[in-house]
Amino acid sequence: MDCTIVITTFFSGDKLEKCINNIDSKFKILVIDNGSEEKNKFYFENKFKNVEYLIPGENLGVPNSYNYALSKVKTRYMFTTQPDVKVNKSCIEKLIEAAKNYPNAAILTPIIYHYGKYFGGGDFQMLKFINNKLLNYKEKKNNLYNIVPSGDLCVEAVTATAMMIDTSKMREIGGWDKNFFIYYEDTDICLRFRINGYEILKIKGAEVDHIPFSSHMSSLEKDLDYSRNWHFSWSKIYFYRKYNRKIWAITEGIKQLVLSFMKIIVYFFNKKKRNTYSARFLGTFCSLFFIKPYYRPNIIKK
Repeated sequence: MDCTIVITTFFSGDKLEKCINNIDSKFKILVIDNGSEEKNKFYFENKFKNVEYLIPGENLGVPNSYNYALSKVKTRYMFTTQPDVKVNKSCIEKLIEAAKNYPNAAILTPIIYHYGKYFGGGDFQMLKFINNKLLNYKEKKNNLYNIVPSGDLCVEAVTATAMMIDTSKMREIGGWDKNFFIYYEDTDICLRFRINGYEILKIKGAEVDHIPFSSHMSSLEKDLDYSRNWHFSWSKIYFYRKYNRKIWAITEGIKQLVLSFMKIIVYFFNKKKRNTYSARFLGTFCSLFFIKPYYRPNIIKK
């Protein structure tokens, strides 16, 4: 099959194996292990003959993991996903088949369900940041994003939960932006593909189930929640600035700094919330002052 599966992992525990078990063994799978769990390489490559387990030696983050994989993929398509996603039967085959009808498509995605319920709101979040102005309606008030598409649907942007990407088109636009660590890299590639005249489609009948924020072991939730808030704040300001919205980026950044600082004071005696807003404050600060996204969760291997 002309598609390679790419799964990024970071201390995912037993979730990675469950994810692999749901993918047809006729597809080659590249696992990019950002946690450098070397014992897993022997286990997975011996149990699954279609798996190549790669350990880059550092935590590359999501977009640079995909760039790393892109340099090794030989097939026309690469299907990118994560350990907390269940790829339903024939999902990838349906995407490949659909691609024949849409030669101008750079990304084809399945229909995504969260806990069994259709999830389209993330696409709305992507779209509102791509537009020159923020949309003037709220996601909760727009029922369009709660309706399962009745057929294949051409859209402006999708989330990175599961994507089948045309590798030649991806190389043409230079791969993923290496400045991102996590968050907004999906919005960025969607926008760049659209600028270059390519299409993004959701394919009816191809489906995945996703349990958000669960790709790691539950014992790491505290560390990774801090990381998510730090990098989301950093990436948001970087994305605004990148697309010639410098004034908006500065304004939004200052607003985020003030709000986060106020929340730190309000929740000073609530350690969990204080850490959340501290992460947002620091991520925003670093992005505003052109400091690279240096933060990495400090995970102690056992």
